Amino acid sequence: MLFEIQAHRGARAFYPENTIQAFCKAADLGCRVVELDLVASKDRRILVSHDPWIPAGDDGKPSRQLFFTMDYRDIAAIDCGTPSPDFPQQQRIAAYRPLLSEVFREVEAHLCRIGRPGAMVYNLEVKSRAGLEGVAFPPPGEYAGLVAEVIRDSGLSDRVRVQSFDPRIVAETRRLMPELRVGLLVEELSALEGFPEGIGFVPDYVNPHRSLVDRPLVDMLHRHGSKVVAWTVNAPEEMNRMKLLGVDGLITDHPETALGLPALSAL
Repeated sequence: MLFEIQAHRGARAFYPENTIQAFCKAADLGCRVVELDLVASKDRRILVSHDPWIPAGDDGKPSRQLFFTMDYRDIAAIDCGTPSPDFPQQQRIAAYRPLLSEVFREVEAHLCRIGRPGAMVYNLEVKSRAGLEGVAFPPPGEYAGLVAEVIRDSGLSDRVRVQSFDPRIVAETRRLMPELRVGLLVEELSALEGFPEGIGFVPDYVNPHRSLVDRPLVDMLHRHGSKVVAWTVNAPEEMNRMKLLGVDGLITDHPETALGLPALSAL
């Protein structure tokens, strides 16, 4: 298996995150996997956004408003093309939070234009948290069903993965689409207590925060049959360290850096 470099929220060093422009730029760089975040609107559309709310100050609003309380047409009217101060090279663009279906359509069309048809894998992080069902997110069963419907309609299920910090989303997705590859995101080692019995099956991927990664963890997950992709790995020395620890890939804000490292160059 080739070492995998995933463009975190697209090529966000160049364009604002989770925009179609950022995903197309990742394709231009030669990335084979883009990572993107999903939330749901009030009218049950699946859109691409890291946060489930309008950020404070965005669109002139003084406080956060949950997208789950808004119809998608109102969400799409809010510009999100302002550069982030964390990425000084980002370009200012006219952009909106796209539907997942639009991302599939536009990136696939762009891949054809640049001579790389069918070359992208989409790693979808479903944002969900216990206790916020019906407030910020749909209940897990409904939520997974909405995402699964978009994936089925896209015809891209062989190139789509679903991951989440919420094991209920991972389990529901596996139940609805057993052919789909799924991943469990891990921020604390306590999430792996009783693994894999705690979630009832072995995920195709277990994706831990980089600070958790060591050789024993990687070896344990590999023994169970899960691949390991660390997040979010941005420094070149940390990228090389992850490779030495045996991970199968990394999620990074700087795929342009990772793609240029000799140790990761067998892509």
